[in-house]
Amino acid sequence: MTQTQTLTLYTEFAGQAGKTPDATAVYSDAGVLTYRELHERSRALAGRLAAEGAGPGVPVGICVERTPDLLVGILAILRTGSCYVPLDPKYPAERLDFMVRDSGTRLLLTTPASRTNCPAGPTVVVLDGTVTAEPGERPVPVVPADTAYVIYTSGSTGVPKGVAIRHRGCVAMLAEMDRTLAGRDLSGVSAASSICFDMSVMEIFPALCRGGAVVLVESAVHLPESPYVDRITHLHAIPSVMNTLLDAGSLPPNLRTVVFGGEPLRRKLVDRVYEETGADRVFNAYGPTEGTVFCTFGPVPKDGTGEPTIGSPSAGARVYVLDENLKPLPAGVPGELYLGGAGLAHGYLGRPRTSAERFLPDPFLDGELMYRTGDVVKSADSGEFEFVGRTDNQVKVRGHRIELEEVETRLTGCPGVREAAADVRGRRLVGYVVPEGDARDGVRPDAGLRAAITGKLAAELPDHMVPGAIVFLSALPLAPGGKLDRAALPEPPTAGTGGPATAAGTPTEVALAEIWGQLLDLEPASIDVRAAFYDLGGDSLLLVRLARMMTRRFGRRVRVPDLFSFRDIASLGRWLDDESGATPEVVRSARLRAGTRRAALRGRAASTGS
Repeated sequence: MTQTQTLTLYTEFAGQAGKTPDATAVYSDAGVLTYRELHERSRALAGRLAAEGAGPGVPVGICVERTPDLLVGILAILRTGSCYVPLDPKYPAERLDFMVRDSGTRLLLTTPASRTNCPAGPTVVVLDGTVTAEPGERPVPVVPADTAYVIYTSGSTGVPKGVAIRHRGCVAMLAEMDRTLAGRDLSGVSAASSICFDMSVMEIFPALCRGGAVVLVESAVHLPESPYVDRITHLHAIPSVMNTLLDAGSLPPNLRTVVFGGEPLRRKLVDRVYEETGADRVFNAYGPTEGTVFCTFGPVPKDGTGEPTIGSPSAGARVYVLDENLKPLPAGVPGELYLGGAGLAHGYLGRPRTSAERFLPDPFLDGELMYRTGDVVKSADSGEFEFVGRTDNQVKVRGHRIELEEVETRLTGCPGVREAAADVRGRRLVGYVVPEGDARDGVRPDAGLRAAITGKLAAELPDHMVPGAIVFLSALPLAPGGKLDRAALPEPPTAGTGGPATAAGTPTEVALAEIWGQLLDLEPASIDVRAAFYDLGGDSLLLVRLARMMTRRFGRRVRVPDLFSFRDIASLGRWLDDESGATPEVVRSARLRAGTRRAALRGRAASTGS
């Protein structure tokens, strides 16, 4: 058995900690840890977890905020031989409770700050700084085929699916990073993804297993707020997030390497990264959770032409492009992508039928399985692959994989809803609802129904799965065969509060309406000051640009967290007036510009005869 075949995530980390004990391993707002400190703390915690029942094959939940304790906890769980089940404290309680029950988690690791968000049932171990190591305690041996973590993805049946990922797939990912990055600087790797998103695995482990440092950030929109932003040299990004960070001028000044994933990558964005940042290498990664983070990977050259590919097969991966009869297709012919190899997951927890439908016998290698991705690609003579589209209703929102059927199931389960559909329009997830009783298209039948639907979904689903707009219809559009015609679903109207609009009144509100209008492509005079930024078409990515524009306009630093507290123009205006005293000169100028813009629009309409 080779060394690669005996390695696991924990042994890789422990080996590195022995080589560089005094190097910094973690930077975060809550503190900095060296490799020695991270190793000793995870070793101590592992002893406590083992005493509570952690061990090989035991799933251990981790519900910890984004502090060094998050990494301490993950490593401690892996040291015991258990697999970790990531539980984001920001997720709705119902979602967390389902994940704990479905995974069979009986032991849960948390902190005093996150304990109130944890589901009831499992034995709880609280990370409070009082755990000490027992002399002679050693890591529990595991084999590469054992499960390292269980991550939940959206389910086409309306129920999330737990994907069991093996150590061998994670070690293969590290080997691919070694091969492709070839010693690139990992001294500051941004870790901004939720641990419930598998990009987090690529953000954390290549750095910790190769002598680099992880820079923990609350989320991508909080990147500019990190006190360690100057230390970030390596960034994993979703294309839509990168566009927003570029627009806001919020990228780390010492950035050198960018790895894209989660969404289709366009040449225009790659060119912007090379031109507007210090990055000198860009990579593109593709792969479903079932393939351990990614299955194809490759550099995107600075002087390339045409749209970027999704790279070539990564270390240990088998990638096939097949027709409906599972026959290989020649280069240039689109077909469905199937994958196998070291990164292939065990399957879906407790779902043998669903697993059998997606994990099929590999016709080219006896005794092995391959995963049917549902993605359509075509291969090139170079060995790279070009992404074409999907065979089903799976979509990506902010890089997160979403099965529309799961959102539709939740919508249909809301009181007052007879039928429902969901789709993506632009960058927004939109819910389409046929209410019980009579209704006219686009008209809310009950003043409280939209709020009730959104509130129920927010209590059941992660933020990225809650529709940013709800459109009411008298009936869902159907194709001739009787199935839902998604292409005929209407564009969502610009949303407000649903009642008569309240226009900007105070000078500060007028200035804010102008900023919102620029970002959302709306006429400032039409914006309801009581409407939340999200209801008008905004999203968490645009909040970065909004904070930057408000800081420039009002001469006072506005942070992204401030915009989570004050969600509409009315509340923002009161806050700014109370805290900063926006000057009349600032707003007088804004009013003049707004008046000029309205006059220009009227003139343009008159000249076109509209």
